[in-house]
Amino acid sequence: MIDIHCHILPGIDDGSKSLDESVQIIKTASHCGVTDLVFTPHFIYESIYNADNEKKRRLFEQVKEVIKNANININLYLGNEVFVENNMLELLQDNKIYTINGSNYLLFELPMNNTYNGIYDLIFKLKNAGIIPIIAHPERYSLFQRNPEVIIKMLEQGALFQSNLGSFYGHYGKEAKNLVLLLLKHNMIHFISSDTHHTRDEFYNNIEEVKKIMKKYILDEQIENLLVNNAKCVLKNEKFEVEDFIPFSKTIFGKIK
Repeated sequence: MIDIHCHILPGIDDGSKSLDESVQIIKTASHCGVTDLVFTPHFIYESIYNADNEKKRRLFEQVKEVIKNANININLYLGNEVFVENNMLELLQDNKIYTINGSNYLLFELPMNNTYNGIYDLIFKLKNAGIIPIIAHPERYSLFQRNPEVIIKMLEQGALFQSNLGSFYGHYGKEAKNLVLLLLKHNMIHFISSDTHHTRDEFYNNIEEVKKIMKKYILDEQIENLLVNNAKCVLKNEKFEVEDFIPFSKTIFGKIK
């Protein structure tokens, strides 16, 4: 697996609190078959989660050195999970936030329980500037849970979606599980990552279980794309073939299926 979303840069946000915790998580990831891991600390504009790139880079290099000395065989990269803002392009230009490994791919999240009215304009601006938006864990947003069809326009605009391992077995609740399976069946997910924060998280240990769940709905080749191949293209800053999504249908009672 290639994990493009985790919070284990020590002491930066609500994730790993120490270098020792970060090293333990990385050991677990490597043991569970993760070959590449992208640190994506939160960046929330005008909040306490807004560490500058110099500090993030310094901590990143420190972790890499410890991992190297410990002979842990895993490749590490740096990025951000940015809380959605109209000024994300300016933040990139001002070197306040990172794309994934310096690529054209930017990971960002939406409000969990509120609508972000400017999302379509923002996606257009990012794409027009050559930035490919990756929206984190769509299955967790209450707006999408209530009305999955709002995702369609974002897909048509060229946005990509990254879902969490834990969503597949109910870690974030029934609504998130139901939605992630719906999106999976309709080819609306492009990456699956861990969103790991702490050593107590069991996401890496459940990779094989998640694969078994996905095999009920999609082909092995598609699973490999979601867990490895698409993310590999991101790290190399290459485009990959995005599989056409399958439009939703509805039951006679109006329920999306």
